[in-house]
Amino acid sequence: MERRSCWPLILCLIVAMIMGLLGYMHFNRELLNKLTNEIEFVEAAERETKHSIENYNLAAENTQKEMNNAEKEVKELQDEVGKLTSSKEEKDKEVKACKDSVTVLNDDVTAVEKEKSDTDGNFAGEKTKWSEEMNGLKQKLQESSPVCAHAKITPKDIEKDPTLKDLCPQIQHGTKEDLPH
Repeated sequence: MERRSCWPLILCLIVAMIMGLLGYMHFNRELLNKLTNEIEFVEAAERETKHSIENYNLAAENTQKEMNNAEKEVKELQDEVGKLTSSKEEKDKEVKACKDSVTVLNDDVTAVEKEKSDTDGNFAGEKTKWSEEMNGLKQKLQESSPVCAHAKITPKDIEKDPTLKDLCPQIQHGTKEDLPH
């Protein structure tokens, strides 16, 4: 009997062990599922990270290319600015020379205008003086001179010296009858 009574106990122990093994297997399966899900999540995160890194690398390459192109453009623009600066300096020198030339010409023009103004003033004064003197001389010519009144000038004398007529305008040409015989 004793052997029979052990069998249920062994059977219970075997069932308990099987149940324990089944629980352990279920626990391990749940753990395995959980780990599989975590692995899939990590793999998805890794794929997304790889994708992000690839995008970042492409963006970095594009940015580097753009920076290289920008540096080339900056160098070209700096070269062009250098050329334009030297050209500008030459033009500035030319402008300064022109301004200096204009200043000299303006000084010359001012001097010439002053000289002309002085000359015009002197000319006006001289002209007035000469006009007064000419008017005085004309007036004297028109006045009858006492010498001309006593002078006996014949038409032959006037023919010989026509200036006599200018000196004594009041002398009239006489006719042949007035001439002495």
